[in-house]
Amino acid sequence: MEKNEVSRIPEDPNDPKDAVVSLDDPKGPVVSTLEKKREKTVFESGSQWRQFPKVKFKHEPNDTKIVIEQLKGIFGAAALQNIDEQPVRQCCIYKVPRDLRNIDRKAYTPRLISIGPFHHGNTILSKMENQKLRYMLEFGGREGPEKVKEFKRFIEEKEQIIRNYYQENSSLKSPEFVKMILLDAVFIIEFFFKNMFPVELRGFDFFLDTACAKAAITRDLQLLENQLPYFLLQNLFVKGAFRNVTKKDYPHQDPFLILSLRFFFNYKKNDKKNDFPKPKKRIEHFTDLVRYFLLKDFLQQDQKQEDSPTETKLECVRDLRTATKLQGSGVKFTKGAEGGSSLKITCEYVPRAIPIQYFNACVLQIPCFEIDDWSECQYRNLMALELCLYPEDTHICNFILLMNFLIDDAKDVDLLVDRGIICSRLGDNATVATMFNKLGLQITPSPSVYHHEICKKLKAHYDKRWNRAMANLNTVYFGDIWMGTATVAAVILLGLTVIGAVCSILQVVSS
Repeated sequence: MEKNEVSRIPEDPNDPKDAVVSLDDPKGPVVSTLEKKREKTVFESGSQWRQFPKVKFKHEPNDTKIVIEQLKGIFGAAALQNIDEQPVRQCCIYKVPRDLRNIDRKAYTPRLISIGPFHHGNTILSKMENQKLRYMLEFGGREGPEKVKEFKRFIEEKEQIIRNYYQENSSLKSPEFVKMILLDAVFIIEFFFKNMFPVELRGFDFFLDTACAKAAITRDLQLLENQLPYFLLQNLFVKGAFRNVTKKDYPHQDPFLILSLRFFFNYKKNDKKNDFPKPKKRIEHFTDLVRYFLLKDFLQQDQKQEDSPTETKLECVRDLRTATKLQGSGVKFTKGAEGGSSLKITCEYVPRAIPIQYFNACVLQIPCFEIDDWSECQYRNLMALELCLYPEDTHICNFILLMNFLIDDAKDVDLLVDRGIICSRLGDNATVATMFNKLGLQITPSPSVYHHEICKKLKAHYDKRWNRAMANLNTVYFGDIWMGTATVAAVILLGLTVIGAVCSILQVVSS
């Protein structure tokens, strides 16, 4: 085959003029032979459809130059200067998709501090730049200027790798980009480092010791668009003089991971070593860190659709009844075990005292989780991360959609609150229902064995009329102890009345 030629339609010995597409000859012949063969194969009576082989182009270094020159002639040189490069494989810090952002822009936008290039230069957040400089001075005063220079050299060496982590390439020049990353990294490390010590040892810090300021920074550090690469913070922390702080107690753990968990999950110094499990995957940034430790106890049998048996077609969560309707069919809602993953839901049949299949109880176990002012923002950013970085493993999206189906109005929330599953700090259960209904918008989850089996069991239980009839009987006549007592007394009285009537009839007949 000639240079820059591509694979042909399988050669016909009777047709030596098989056409070839060449990148070096844009004015080459039209692929007439290819079209004739396609028409003959597709439209010939009695013929079966067959898949044509894909055209595979063999690119050469000069091909790109040729294409660029041709495009310049069509669109002009100025139009090609602002073309964005395609994100590379290292990309893991994304701009939130427009459809999600339009639902609630505030949930993805930092309120107090900007981290990284996406929100750098925002005038609303500019006051925190002076605070970053103050933290830099405190760090340099304690560790010395040479340590700051070492940090800067490391960032300069890894600048291109850091840029590759972001979906959109920053327009900042190299010196400004390095300065921005250095200030943000030192602020985070120093902020986490101070958080380890009580105020009596480190002195008062407004952003740590004022509840509203610390909550705002904690929120902003978990936003998907407001991140630094985790490997950068990890390496800078090890290069600093912090290693002895946590290595003494946890010699086999990542010290910055421990520092991060203590900050985001409020772990204490006297926690057991098992509370700091080593991640089984690489952590990309803080949003990814929070997601990983919410899923660390997630069931391992949850797999992608292509890993499941071919005869089992997985489906996403859909057509599921609300919590109150499921309860009306006899489903029992219970609170999950304490200390586990907040996303681990189980559904199983529990035998009753009467060993009959129809009397088995369907128990849906959901772990207790809190809902406050920050919950919606956190879930939205975690879901946006999954849709961008883990489209085949959207565990949090599946969990939110499952809760969205269970919760339709305030009555469903009331039920889950009464069972100890939801601990709401919003004060109004209707607000919680609205939050979950909005979280389910513009979400494309991945099929899951785990959630598929749960929905399948719940649907099968609800579709049985016997279950709904027994649940209705239990609700109407045995809703509480007084109603149950009255029902039992009425049944006994009715039985005695029937017995008395039968005895009277027998006495009359015998006489």
